Amino acid sequence: MGKVGTGWSRTTSAQIRKALDTVVSPKQKLTKTIRKPKATWAEPKFFADIEYRDITSEGLLRASSFKGLSKGTRRS
Repeated sequence: MGKVGTGWSRTTSAQIRKALDTVVSPKQKLTKTIRKPKATWAEPKFFADIEYRDITSEGLLRASSFKGLSKGTRRS
């Protein structure tokens, strides 16, 4: 649904990478295969908490901001 415009830092990136390293998967878990030979696949255990103002007519998030990463059940 797009990219986040703010709320991301190098520290956040390093923390997320460390968390994702704990759930690395040998195969992708997608319903449609994507060819990315150098990709590192991870089990879908985390959810990004994103705040946004609106959704554009193209289906993209408007004024999106990364708020954190959570593990566990999906929240609506």
